[in-house]
Amino acid sequence: MAHNRILFGYVFLGGVLGTMLRYLLFELIATLAEYPTYELIALFVVNLLGAFFLGVTARYPYFQLETCRNLWGIGFAGAFTTMSAVTLFIDFEGFGIEIALMLLLGFLLYWAGFTIGRRAAKRAN
Repeated sequence: MAHNRILFGYVFLGGVLGTMLRYLLFELIATLAEYPTYELIALFVVNLLGAFFLGVTARYPYFQLETCRNLWGIGFAGAFTTMSAVTLFIDFEGFGIEIALMLLLGFLLYWAGFTIGRRAAKRAN
């Protein structure tokens, strides 16, 4: 039971860090573009970076440790990405080419990160 609480703490800490970084990136991008353009740009940047990072955490040996997976893969990546914002954007604006492009690029970046992690795992063995 205590072990589960510790793992939950790692998820919580990762969630705090992921949320903070997402907020900082949104604020930085807001200084570079006008509303609502900056929101779409920030959504692209955060989700594509998050997809790549999540792909890396899926196979990279360091992230296979239970504490690291909970901190970075579940907590950080889960809080950093904003797929709920994508669904909200679709609800308000409709499913446009920009959302389709973001989902396609997200898949490709996840695959790239997964491939990097898999290669690192092969080298470690």
